[in-house]
Amino acid sequence: MPVKSIKLYWNDKSIGNGDVLTVLFGERKETIDAAKTLIGRMKSGVNLSMTKREMRFFAKDLETGKLGVKYSYHNFYVKLLRKLLDMGFVEKDVLIWNDKRKKTQAVYQLKLQSIPERGPQSGFVKQTWQLAKGWNDIIKA
Repeated sequence: MPVKSIKLYWNDKSIGNGDVLTVLFGERKETIDAAKTLIGRMKSGVNLSMTKREMRFFAKDLETGKLGVKYSYHNFYVKLLRKLLDMGFVEKDVLIWNDKRKKTQAVYQLKLQSIPERGPQSGFVKQTWQLAKGWNDIIKA
């Protein structure tokens, strides 16, 4: 199997076009579709978050294909969510106030990246800034 050059993925145009998920997950269409569905679901909440229970039911719905995307429960936690957690795009165990239950609860929450308005000139730092800016654009859109 030939090794792909990292230059294929670190492309200003692909990140500029909102293809940040392609950079993160490669050419796996099912994973990208599942990630878009997850982000959309989390953005629909007030706090950009989902409880652990909601996440579990979401993963089960993905596995059965109820959400229009069929994606394995195991792959959701191991490949998709783990990568988003490890890269700092999603935070785990963020405490938020639940008005219905009148108590705080731990949730998974989308995280906006704190980056400067203007990006660095070149190099790896510029590439990571572009990735973080693309992620922020997805969350804010």
